[in-house]
Amino acid sequence: MFILALVVAFLFPVQVEMTRVDTGAIIQTVQTQPLRGPGGESATLRISSADDHSKDNHSCEADYQLVLNAGSNALEKIELLTSDDDYQRPLSGRISGFSHDGKLILGILAEGSEHASTMLFVYDTASHATQVVDLGQRFAGVLAKKCAASFDIVGTADHGGIVIKLDSASHCAPEGRFAP
Repeated sequence: MFILALVVAFLFPVQVEMTRVDTGAIIQTVQTQPLRGPGGESATLRISSADDHSKDNHSCEADYQLVLNAGSNALEKIELLTSDDDYQRPLSGRISGFSHDGKLILGILAEGSEHASTMLFVYDTASHATQVVDLGQRFAGVLAKKCAASFDIVGTADHGGIVIKLDSASHCAPEGRFAP
């Protein structure tokens, strides 16, 4: 069961960067503008798509990468996710922000198609651990079948949990803020 988060410490900074790729191109790469953290570090989300190795099977491989710059001119590249699905599916992603202490970078990755998915990513700068959570599966108990819901990260709770806002234009899901 999901717990409604009552006390929320908002992300630092309150900023959302969005980027989108349509996988109809042979090779395409887009990235967000750098987002600055509380310690001066910056993070960029990079999305690349390519024909599935010219196998002529009408699939497209997508790679999601987080690029960190801690100010030492050395870029750290973190592989978040690789997927392979419909050739012309839309891909999008955003960095939602840093935790107040700068240790976590949070964001959303989304793919459209028959197998549409929305994923939360969390990167821990201290442990270098990455976590990717399929929000459709995580919220399966509260979403109606084929419900077009959107997810946004709105902050972190006092206990360190992530607070997600669930919204549905067709009202097929309960709207509110949840700590999954």
